[in-house]
Amino acid sequence: MTQAADFQNESATRANLYSLFAGGLARKVDDSWLNPRFREKLKMGLPDISGKEELVKALKRAEEDPEYFKELQLDYDALLNVPGPKLTFPYESCYTHRNIDGTYGRLWQEPAQDMHRILKEWEIAFAEGWDLIPDHIALELFFMAKLCRRTSTAKNVEDEERLQEWQVRFFQAHLNSWIFEFVNVLEMKADTDFYRGMAHLLRAFLEEEKEGLTDSMEQIV
Repeated sequence: MTQAADFQNESATRANLYSLFAGGLARKVDDSWLNPRFREKLKMGLPDISGKEELVKALKRAEEDPEYFKELQLDYDALLNVPGPKLTFPYESCYTHRNIDGTYGRLWQEPAQDMHRILKEWEIAFAEGWDLIPDHIALELFFMAKLCRRTSTAKNVEDEERLQEWQVRFFQAHLNSWIFEFVNVLEMKADTDFYRGMAHLLRAFLEEEKEGLTDSMEQIV
């Protein structure tokens, strides 16, 4: 296998992981997550680090226990949807445009407006039910997934380099400034192994991404 093919395969794998995390944070767990075949794909696709076993076991338990399935859905609502003490504020604006007293800021600030423009320019379409403010964590992760996916199918070096540069600059501009604080809060506030595991896995993945994309940034500069 050539070096170019290796790079495209790596980009496809990264796209899958970004999509997985985006889907898990865009809306609450549904029946598709409980499918045994899907769990097997998770076992094969997720890195073998802390959090993976907890996440997969939580899905198996949810398949067997309807009450625990409801618990996962309630945990999602409390963490990512419903105002209250467990809300993690999954929007970039809340972290990067804080109030004077340091509390989470208002929605629809510059990051959301910039994301709205970017998503429109790239003609990014979302699945039904993804009616979210543009700087929601799931949409930013999904956009990175799209960049990685298009990189994996790029037809020439120029397109590949342009997409790689977009990945680097987007990560720096829209993820690095807040996402690590977000996943730390998510893991701390989650009541279920599923969301604690997801937070742990996402943080590890993003730390690896930051390192790799930082190296790419140095080459671009």
